[in-house]
Amino acid sequence: MNRLQTFYEQLQLPVKTVFIGCFMISIGALLSNPYVNEFLKLDSTFFVSVSMVLMYSGGLILSYFPLYIFIKLIAHRSQEQNIVLMGVVAFGIFTLVMTLLSPSGNHLASYSSVISFTLNEVQYAVFKTGALGIAAVYFMVRYVSRPEKKNRNISQLSHLGKEVFTMINVIVGAILLGVVFSYIWPYVIDFIYSVMNFIASDVNNPMSLFAYGGFERLLTMGNLDTILHQEMWLGPLGGSWMNLAGKTFLGDVNIWAAQLKETVNTVGLGGAGRFTTVYYVLNIFAIPAYLLGLWSTITNKRSKSLKLLVLTGAILVSMISGILLPVELMLLLTAPVLYIFHIFMVSFISAVLSGFGVTLGFSFMGSLFTATPGSIIDLIALMRNPIIFEKIMILLLVGLLAFITYFFMTRFYYRKMAIDVLNIGTKQERIVEFVERLGGLDNIEAISSTPTRVHVNLYDRDKINVAGLHRQGVTRIVETRSGFILSFGSASYIVQNEINNALMNRVIKEDNEE
Repeated sequence: MNRLQTFYEQLQLPVKTVFIGCFMISIGALLSNPYVNEFLKLDSTFFVSVSMVLMYSGGLILSYFPLYIFIKLIAHRSQEQNIVLMGVVAFGIFTLVMTLLSPSGNHLASYSSVISFTLNEVQYAVFKTGALGIAAVYFMVRYVSRPEKKNRNISQLSHLGKEVFTMINVIVGAILLGVVFSYIWPYVIDFIYSVMNFIASDVNNPMSLFAYGGFERLLTMGNLDTILHQEMWLGPLGGSWMNLAGKTFLGDVNIWAAQLKETVNTVGLGGAGRFTTVYYVLNIFAIPAYLLGLWSTITNKRSKSLKLLVLTGAILVSMISGILLPVELMLLLTAPVLYIFHIFMVSFISAVLSGFGVTLGFSFMGSLFTATPGSIIDLIALMRNPIIFEKIMILLLVGLLAFITYFFMTRFYYRKMAIDVLNIGTKQERIVEFVERLGGLDNIEAISSTPTRVHVNLYDRDKINVAGLHRQGVTRIVETRSGFILSFGSASYIVQNEINNALMNRVIKEDNEE
């Protein structure tokens, strides 16, 4: 838990960058949504261009989010700026070696379709290893660039500068990693395809959608969701459908879009939209409920007011952009138990919607970069279609139940569970130690919290035990004019609440004695 909290502190900028990308997609989706254009008439050349720039720029930001995390972690782990350059070079060499050793005869979906080249009349496409490949390069660079290792190596070859020698080691390590991954990665892709084939073999079975829901979210976190989306949203594993003109459409998303252009009676025929329906529940109900539950646990009045604006923006982005990644990143880093709960709920909701035969697609713009499934705009527009109105009513009911579940589960976790999860010792022992390291109960003037931080005002600041707080799990201590801000992770609410109760009981006891 402490390690995840440390990562969360270090990765504030990458997470915010991903959120900005989602915000750009949200604005672009609003400008280009066909249902919005029915009323606002924003289909001029200017607005179309602006929409494309925003959506593709935002999509590009989201597509490479593991690279931002990689660079930030490399920069944080070393005091030498050159290590960042070494890391970027290493990742480039790693990718190139993999690509050269694995020509395009493998599954095309295992590659990034953005970059390809021809060498000696052989077509190559650049492998996309997502977060797994970047993590491997990160740990290799971190190992090679350790100060003690550099000092030992430089003593052996003193005529080389330490940066040069480290770069040589990094390049060699990147080449070896590329060779290893070129043999391992096809097995990873085969596993992904085996799961997709299992799902596609019986798409009318709710358990298939149960498997799809959680698996798709895990692939998204690993930056490998493009593989699944290409095959199931746009490819043969998503099914096929022929219109009255005899044209065949492949893929769940393509089929829905084609059916929507036909007569209203064909919408959702054959279960089209089954792979994107869950997004409406998640983006419109579940994620806003989690964010509201999180906001309700804030006891620091100033932070609660400031975060209300951020909360509103995050909810709007979720409801319009149809992208869960920023919130899921925050969930994973701050509350891994809630993240596991979320993955289960995605699978469960997918199965429930499939069991009731609820299938809804979305306004697809023709590119995975611009995909915004689960937008509230699409949902409102689709409610006008009498053929699927009953399905939407069932979806709204499921969404309401999901909202209640996510809201109260979030509050329960932060109020009751967080301090006992993955921690050694009892709750009372940890709180007693925390109070002692603040200088005792008599030294605490006031204490409050946000979801991951404790705000404390002390009568005597010199009594704070900084080293002891770090040993207990406080990853960062910031001194302010009014006191200290302690990064304590998801247990922050429980700690401040117990201390406030102790302070209140002391006051009551003193009043009774008087």
